[in-house]
Amino acid sequence: MDARKIRYKRLVKLLTLLVTSMLIATVSAAVYNYMYVQSEDISTKTPKVTFASAADSTASGFSAGTNGTYASFNSMAGWPNATRTYQAACAIQNSHTAAVEIELKFDLAGDWSGDTGQVDSMTVILRDSAGGTQQGSTINVGTVGSSTAAINIPASTTWVVEWNIKWNANAQSTHQVTVKLTLIVTGEPGD
Repeated sequence: MDARKIRYKRLVKLLTLLVTSMLIATVSAAVYNYMYVQSEDISTKTPKVTFASAADSTASGFSAGTNGTYASFNSMAGWPNATRTYQAACAIQNSHTAAVEIELKFDLAGDWSGDTGQVDSMTVILRDSAGGTQQGSTINVGTVGSSTAAINIPASTTWVVEWNIKWNANAQSTHQVTVKLTLIVTGEPGD
């Protein structure tokens, strides 16, 4: 073999070894600077946007959680091949002295479970009163990301939440679904 070829091969091996060792040294060597943030006296505020009872709350089995920051329904139902409407299943109240931006949303596919294939349609609509003017877009339950969009609920205002439920013609009384919606209140309504 030619002496130059031997030197070239040795040089390539040496460079490979050098680059590899530099990578290992770079990956294994690290400098850490720890910085801390501390917040003291974090307090509780009274919520300005809350869930409340409305005209159909008894029929829908509405229950508000502590401070009105959670809503649950335990007796909504529908007939097969027919739409049942709860015009005012619950209310959303803004007790603040200024408008507040809210968005009611069906956020994730996992927010709906059970016999979902037996449901023809399920929609949720915000209205200014039972049967009144729609506020924002219609929420199509089961469609990820479906929402009212961000809308301003005026100061000292109460809107109602309407549910429309339609089971398909083959649905049985044993079929049921569970749905979770998220109410997003943007900003920090002052006192």
